[in-house]
Amino acid sequence: MTAWESSYFAQLSSEIRNAMLHDAFVVTVPAGQAIYQAFGPPKLALLHHGQARVKVVSKEGRAATVRYAGPGQVIGLPAAIAQGSPVGADAITDCEVSMLNVNTLRRLAASDATLSWLLAQQACQIVFETVEFLGDNLFGTVQQRVSRHLLDLASNAPEGLIVKVDQQELADAIGSVREVVARALRKLREAGLVERHPSGIRISDPSELHRIAAGQESDEPSKRPVPRADLAGGDRDQEMLGPSAEPDTFLS
Repeated sequence: MTAWESSYFAQLSSEIRNAMLHDAFVVTVPAGQAIYQAFGPPKLALLHHGQARVKVVSKEGRAATVRYAGPGQVIGLPAAIAQGSPVGADAITDCEVSMLNVNTLRRLAASDATLSWLLAQQACQIVFETVEFLGDNLFGTVQQRVSRHLLDLASNAPEGLIVKVDQQELADAIGSVREVVARALRKLREAGLVERHPSGIRISDPSELHRIAAGQESDEPSKRPVPRADLAGGDRDQEMLGPSAEPDTFLS
């Protein structure tokens, strides 16, 4: 299994691999649907294809993105260890995943030190990634936060790096509102870093976007040419929205 070999589970013995895959099952989760629910039964998912968002959910239903996951990544480990957590996961694009048996994982970890140590290391890594991610969302500028999320959400395509999310999803992810996200996207587009694409947004200059995401924004005005549409005036915040007059999406 390619996904298994791409994950940290590849370090395990063939005996443990066979035991964990024996009672696993493969499912396809459509975009926008839950892979597993916060506060629900613990689940452990290994992504084959697609992109997922891991989010922490309050008891009142408010959610905040804590990390993204792609092929070869495992989601749900803290809940599997702790038998539940306030963290859930949604499919951003259509996802194919192997749902691993949590009870099998716990049984094997109780008797195999190599597996137990690997899970402890990965749980710590998840904590570090989550703290860094939330720190960026709390302390970074809107431009930094939008830039980072665009990079995290981008998928490789023949045309380059493409982001297939709408403004509201970006706003929810950074803890803002879509009007603010629209302004941030306009600035990035005016700087020549992103552009409209039939599937969403194409990242034109990933290295510069990385620089902004890292907090290395320049105080100098952009020397890139201003798009012709800007010279014509109009509501420029809406230019990433596509032909629709609706303000809550920029996808064509």
